[in-house]
Amino acid sequence: MNKFSFLLILLCLSACQYISYNQLIPLVREATIGLPDIELSEDFISNQEFSFARVDLGKGANIIMVLHKIDGNFYTWISETGEKVVTYSGKVVRTEGLIHNIEIFNPDRFKIFSNAEHIGIFDVMLQDPQAFIQQDFSSKLKEGQEDLLILEENISIKVLSFDYTNLYWIEKKRGKVIRTKQFIHPKLPILSIDFIYKY
Repeated sequence: MNKFSFLLILLCLSACQYISYNQLIPLVREATIGLPDIELSEDFISNQEFSFARVDLGKGANIIMVLHKIDGNFYTWISETGEKVVTYSGKVVRTEGLIHNIEIFNPDRFKIFSNAEHIGIFDVMLQDPQAFIQQDFSSKLKEGQEDLLILEENISIKVLSFDYTNLYWIEKKRGKVIRTKQFIHPKLPILSIDFIYKY
């Protein structure tokens, strides 16, 4: 056994002395299964003072982000630990503080209401690692259940040979996206967001 391996084992053992065994099981569960979902019950929603979003970034990353600012169709959502997600009519167009971040330079090309198929290109800067890419998109509005419409957005990134579909659930009455499932970065899992508006 070399000196580096021995030192590493000693560090691990000394770190373990600060963890009680009753903390070990929840830590192992969280690392393997993830945190439990935050349930959007009527009680939970009524106890929130401001508009918020429940954001699921994959296993173990179900968080609440509060609506911090509205600037036209741009909504800035911020978490307790400082992560930011900026949406444009429900589409994630900029992030800060995530493992991998993005910024879309021409978000106004995203239209949630269009009678025919809507086609265009998004100019996107990926961060961590940094790369400028173009996303070809086509979107079409479909009837959903009850009082909802569903916008299906098909994205193709030719340079990465990567195609995927984003979904947006739109409340007919208010014309707002209330739920979405989006790929925002090739190195992140699908992002699921529930938007709760309190006015």
